[in-house]
Amino acid sequence: MRRHSTALALVAAAAASVVGLGAGTANAAQTGGTAATFAINAGAISITVPTGTVALGSVATGSSTVSGSLGTVAVSDQRANLVSAWTTTVTSTDFFTGTHTTNETVPNTSITYTSGTPTTTGLGAFTPSLAATVGTGATAVSLAAGSGVNTASWNPTITFNLAAAQVAGTYSGTITHSVA
Repeated sequence: MRRHSTALALVAAAAASVVGLGAGTANAAQTGGTAATFAINAGAISITVPTGTVALGSVATGSSTVSGSLGTVAVSDQRANLVSAWTTTVTSTDFFTGTHTTNETVPNTSITYTSGTPTTTGLGAFTPSLAATVGTGATAVSLAAGSGVNTASWNPTITFNLAAAQVAGTYSGTITHSVA
């Protein structure tokens, strides 16, 4: 029985030692940092142009030019780049009436495009066109050294240089804008 009470005394002493080890003061952290992030998602660049058929004016036979306003063209650059640039390009088909003979055609090389001063938002150097010959492509408006989100809108004037023997009629064609 003595062995049993000696064993109990040893167990009790060991337990008291273990409890005594944890009896000191705990050292808790006074500050803590948490890594965090957030994202700004880039948008796209887009262009809007007048829809439907636009009447660009009328003149008497024998006139050397006819011109008119196309309607609002707008670029919205939502890419939010640190350094951004874009160029809008305008192209045109030939304009025809009747059976498309020489005197029933205004070739796209006889069409000029003037953007006028664009209305803009954002940072950068916006450059308008000044009576650019459309042909197979001319710069309408461009942005250089831009930053962040930016927009531009303008109402271009389209001028048709007519031949002396231009035939009377309603001429049709397509003016196309693109942005890159």
